[in-house]
Amino acid sequence: MAMMIQKIRLAGAVALVFLSPRMAIADGALAIGAASPIVQGGLAYGFTRHLSPRDSAQTLALDTCRKLANVPQTAANCRVVGMFTDQCFAIAFTPQAAPTGFGWAIEADRQTAIRKAMNICAGMAGDDAKSCKVIESRCDGTTLSDQCGGRAGASPGQRIASCTALIGSGDESDSDIVSDHVNRGNAHSDAQEFDDAILDYDAALKRDPTHAVAFYDRGTAYRMKQDHDKAIADYGRAIALNSRYEDAFVNRGVAYAAKGDFDRAIADYTTALLLDSADATAYRNRGNVYLEMGEPGFAMDDYDEAIRRAPGDVSGYRSRGYLHFYLGDFARAADDLAHVVTSERDDLYAMLWAYLAAARTDAESARRNLAQTATRKGPAWPYPAVELFLGGRTFESTLSAAGNPSERCEAQFYGGEWQLLQGDGAAAATALTAAADTCPKSFIEHKGAQAELKRLRQ
Repeated sequence: MAMMIQKIRLAGAVALVFLSPRMAIADGALAIGAASPIVQGGLAYGFTRHLSPRDSAQTLALDTCRKLANVPQTAANCRVVGMFTDQCFAIAFTPQAAPTGFGWAIEADRQTAIRKAMNICAGMAGDDAKSCKVIESRCDGTTLSDQCGGRAGASPGQRIASCTALIGSGDESDSDIVSDHVNRGNAHSDAQEFDDAILDYDAALKRDPTHAVAFYDRGTAYRMKQDHDKAIADYGRAIALNSRYEDAFVNRGVAYAAKGDFDRAIADYTTALLLDSADATAYRNRGNVYLEMGEPGFAMDDYDEAIRRAPGDVSGYRSRGYLHFYLGDFARAADDLAHVVTSERDDLYAMLWAYLAAARTDAESARRNLAQTATRKGPAWPYPAVELFLGGRTFESTLSAAGNPSERCEAQFYGGEWQLLQGDGAAAATALTAAADTCPKSFIEHKGAQAELKRLRQ
């Protein structure tokens, strides 16, 4: 919401004459009050923009007009004269015309509103028409504001265009422009345009260096660029401005974890949970770090709590399902991953791991379920791994279908699992060793390969 207030004490005399265009449910309201003689009473007005519902916009505009009136008669004469959405108003006045030299208008654009207000003023001013001046002109950009803020289903491109229009409109207050830059930065981030996003956050912070959200959002953009040091610094600045900024603690924990600084990551997640004990994401993220630290028991406790706090969030089931698999509890792994498959029909990885877990107890039933759920066919990875388990590919063909090192390391893991299900432990060990050696440590296939190799050695 943006609100401008103004009071004017003008020489001369005008009668309180209000034109009345059709009022509509809107997000902007204009109220005007005047008293005669104007030299004693003055002219007052108030307006609001970007404010719903209609009653709130009217009330605020009236209150502003009355508070800024110079005398009681002016305040008593304040009236809502027009309401507007995505339109502009103008007020024109001349103090030299008596008794009236005053006009206002609401139109689709600023220039048309100014022209009409000036014409009305001139018509009332007679010989003094040339002395009419515009004393206020503003526009409501409710639709632009809604789109800039990401409401009404606006796409990132629409959001960027709307924020750009608001920034250049000349109608935004300093605080509005800060918000517009932050919102445009968020739209750029959603479009994966992180450099442009950072420029907007920079612009917001130049105008308001105490804007904790801008620091937080810029930190997230840096984190998405894998610049974890700058991300940590910006999250820290956000926390310095707002010591209870729970999301900043969570995301700084993510950045610390990405750097391998697990102790600081645990500390940030724990602080976040002290601020909001219901944050399932913080529990799940802390569980992931405990797992990286070789503490599966603590990880399981956090996954259990994440699911208890947010039973509808399948991310907790996914993480706990993978951990059950690593620990060799295949029945529980299959149950948890079945939740994921039911909710996310396009998650081929969840389907593969649900199959691998279920196949340890009933390979034929697991294969039928995989065939029924993995309907998104095509050459894109990891569907070739699905085809391997359904009998449509050989291990060698699956390896050939992998298009980059990450996919090839995954192919080694799934090939090792396929060989385990065939009963060929030696060949499985070779493939699983290759997966453990080549997959990044953050990959579920790396952890799965290590767990399987440990079981093979027992």
